[in-house]
Amino acid sequence: MKKLLLTGFVLASMVSQAQSWLPQGTKFPLNSGVDEIDIVDANTVWTFAYDGSGAGTYPKIVSRTTNGGTTWTATTVSGLPSNALIADISAISATTAYIATAPSSGSTAANGIWKTTDGGVTWTKQANAYNPAAGASFANHVYFWDANNGWTSGDPISGKFEMYKTSNGGTSWTPVSGALQAVNSNEFTYVGLKDVVGDNIWVGTSIGRILRSTDRGNSWTGSYSPVLDFGGVITSGSSGSFAFQDANNGLLISVDGADSPATTSAVLYHSTDGGMNWDPINPTGPWYFGDIAYVPGTVSTYVSTGINPGTQADPRPEWLGSSYSTDGGLTWTAIDEGEQRGKVVFLNPTTGWAGQFSDGPTGIEGIMKFVGNLSLGTSDNAVKSSLKVYPNPAVDVVSVSSNKKIENITVIDMTGKKVQSFKAGNQINVSSLPKGTYILQVYYGEGAVENTKLIKK
Repeated sequence: MKKLLLTGFVLASMVSQAQSWLPQGTKFPLNSGVDEIDIVDANTVWTFAYDGSGAGTYPKIVSRTTNGGTTWTATTVSGLPSNALIADISAISATTAYIATAPSSGSTAANGIWKTTDGGVTWTKQANAYNPAAGASFANHVYFWDANNGWTSGDPISGKFEMYKTSNGGTSWTPVSGALQAVNSNEFTYVGLKDVVGDNIWVGTSIGRILRSTDRGNSWTGSYSPVLDFGGVITSGSSGSFAFQDANNGLLISVDGADSPATTSAVLYHSTDGGMNWDPINPTGPWYFGDIAYVPGTVSTYVSTGINPGTQADPRPEWLGSSYSTDGGLTWTAIDEGEQRGKVVFLNPTTGWAGQFSDGPTGIEGIMKFVGNLSLGTSDNAVKSSLKVYPNPAVDVVSVSSNKKIENITVIDMTGKKVQSFKAGNQINVSSLPKGTYILQVYYGEGAVENTKLIKK
């Protein structure tokens, strides 16, 4: 079901000059916001528009950059039914991407998965997903791990969440037999509201449950979260967002009373078991509930954003801005304040984007590119960790030790590219790497990952 627009809430105010945002023009229509953002690499990013004017329209427009946001190209998705809305997007290259579409009203024929292989110029509907004959479909999500393997899901049909998988790039889709039953007729999911880390998928529902798969969508479990309703359709004024850094650890923001500024409240939670249980955090510093994202390549760094200005009668400029935490949400530092910052996604500590609103097809605004480096913060998790890497800085052979069994180690450069990979062992050879700063991702059993910085000299 269509998700409500993002809103923001800040608990304190401070200023930091170390990190900032650079405006870029999405070329969307005036007042169009950025919905989902999918970063392929440091140069290639895809997004699509939503109507930020309050007129209630559903623009069928996708924008793409292939040069890190220096220029963006917006195109109208051709061939969609008139009542279709774009629910989600997943890109795998500069030329190939997928969107999920759902009906804004009327016929369920608007449901489907569409694919482009020419950078968004033309789109082709894929077969076997969201058959209108099956009932009142409503597609919410699509995600591809690579050029062949993908997953999509929608609202329940006959009480069971509608899900499909493909192993041939979307040419055909097979229903997921392990999809969950809805608890009741009030439970459904929201467009784009998901997180994917490795083989793990998390989805939030209208009764506050988080549905999780650990095997790329083949089987699912569900557990209740502190959020009453992730999109506010069943419980007015309620919303929530979450972000996971690995299979176990993540943050969740629960919002209540957002029908008016005076009753709005937000609470931050942390999970160490993949979202089955959540413990409240008492954070210090400014944090926002518009959206939250983990920063890959860091130990435990997250970014939060705020987009709701309040109302004309009760304006809340202090609700607007962005901030980051390097210790899993315990302490927060402002990136900026007083400006609308929406959906946020990061590729690595130096590359990320956040949504704002477009100043028109010839304008220079619509999305913000991060400027800075979030790998420089020190996390409490790093202090408490048993992971040791030495010598650091390194010249050739590096020793890696932990009280956990190490399955493999990946070396990632500061553009997010994997440059080396090592099987289980206590020593790695980095002599072939150019001088510079890298992230070591140390993989343990059962999906656990720990990151630390390595300097090659």
